[in-house]
Amino acid sequence: MCYNFNNKKVSLQKAVEDLNAEGYDEEEFTLHGSVNAFNRQAVPDIPVIVNHHGIVLMNTFWGVQQHPDAPTKGKNLQSENTHTFYRKIEQNRCLIPASSYFEYKTVPVPGKKTPVKVKHEMFWNHKAQFYIAGYFDVYADGNLGFGLVTTLPNPVQAEIHNRMIITLDAKRGKEFLDRAPIEEFQYPHYSPDLYYENLEPEKVPHTLF
Repeated sequence: MCYNFNNKKVSLQKAVEDLNAEGYDEEEFTLHGSVNAFNRQAVPDIPVIVNHHGIVLMNTFWGVQQHPDAPTKGKNLQSENTHTFYRKIEQNRCLIPASSYFEYKTVPVPGKKTPVKVKHEMFWNHKAQFYIAGYFDVYADGNLGFGLVTTLPNPVQAEIHNRMIITLDAKRGKEFLDRAPIEEFQYPHYSPDLYYENLEPEKVPHTLF
């Protein structure tokens, strides 16, 4: 599952223009580069465009529920469970601007029982940034927390992992924010144009090739 994405090359100004959002003030938002679900947030500091009293750019938490003792609970949400587990928040749509995300490929090692986890970075072809589909929850204190929405993998993602976060361009992102049915964004009905880079080639045994 995706517990790490990158917003290093994101333009928030472009994001608000792409999605007709309000709320952009350069001084109020920070792009941290690598955003990791395992890093506990003291304050909401991940910029996200939400459909919440209008289309607005806000600082948020990563996680649809407050689980201080479970750092990844509520971080990734399977789209197939939208109308059951997430029916209370399925209309709470948001988009997380990103430039890439990270997945670990499980690679068997000859002669060893335990496979290695090899880190890969996933990009969109011909686009410097894209938008990750999310559902958000409203915390008791009024802050928002989001979960990334996942689907079955397309052929490129399947080479690395058996799930795929739903990533969208501006056009499809607007449709998602406008609460189009989630089925329209699931693979194979929809498939992003992805490619990847192996960030840890030294971990892969040469005997596999």
